[in-house]
Amino acid sequence: MTLDLEKIESHRLSHPRLREMIREVLFFDRIDSTNRVALEMASDGMPGGLLILSDSQRKGKGRLDRHWFSPAGANLYFSLLLRPYLPTRDFPLFSMVASLALCDSIQEATGLSVEIKWPNDILIEEKKLAGILLESKTAGGETTPLVIGIGVNVNVGPDGFPPDLEQSATSLKAVLGHPVDRTDLLNVILESLAAQVSLLQEGKKDLLIQRIQKECTTLGKRVHVDTLRQEFEGVAEEIEDDGALVIRMGDGRRRRILIGDITHLREHAEHR
Repeated sequence: MTLDLEKIESHRLSHPRLREMIREVLFFDRIDSTNRVALEMASDGMPGGLLILSDSQRKGKGRLDRHWFSPAGANLYFSLLLRPYLPTRDFPLFSMVASLALCDSIQEATGLSVEIKWPNDILIEEKKLAGILLESKTAGGETTPLVIGIGVNVNVGPDGFPPDLEQSATSLKAVLGHPVDRTDLLNVILESLAAQVSLLQEGKKDLLIQRIQKECTTLGKRVHVDTLRQEFEGVAEEIEDDGALVIRMGDGRRRRILIGDITHLREHAEHR
């Protein structure tokens, strides 16, 4: 199923929140990375409100410079360039905004319940369905640009993932047993994303924190944490107002992390 650009544009124009959040849509058959293009355009002074879509990516980006599997005609790959009127210290909260939007929209479009793994993975049965990559740089325009990159595994078949992803990734088609219309799903995601972005920009951060505390499957679990500089284990206890994950160590100390790689361990602690 190809993306219907006319339908996407019609949907955008018919929803006030979407018109406010997205002012221009660019579509590519194939580029290296939607995030890279968005950041490059931000450096050139592009204002916020740009949505970049691609049918495939040569060098799709995940967190920690990992490759994001991006075959043509199967999934969703898009980046949204914003220039939020918020302090940069609040930018990590947009990962929660995107996570909640993906949860709501996937359930609305498919009936499937998904889980959030801190900081930016969407899971079904502990397998990755979607990921979020936030990137920013101080260049061009009056406010600092923020790029929200999103990849959703939609119509890759159960046997369509490369060997290194077969055990860790899944798709909507693999779970449902039938393909999903990518255009309809994208429109629902964008509408939900606009609603969540509005909450944050209206100063209703407490509502987002309350929901993420409820939806994040990492909380209450024993986890392995890799911050690139060090590794440790502990129990994920809470998410603080700035999006930081609080880990309770074996000796009772609490450690905050804003950036890190989290692995859920088999040994689970009791949920709060």
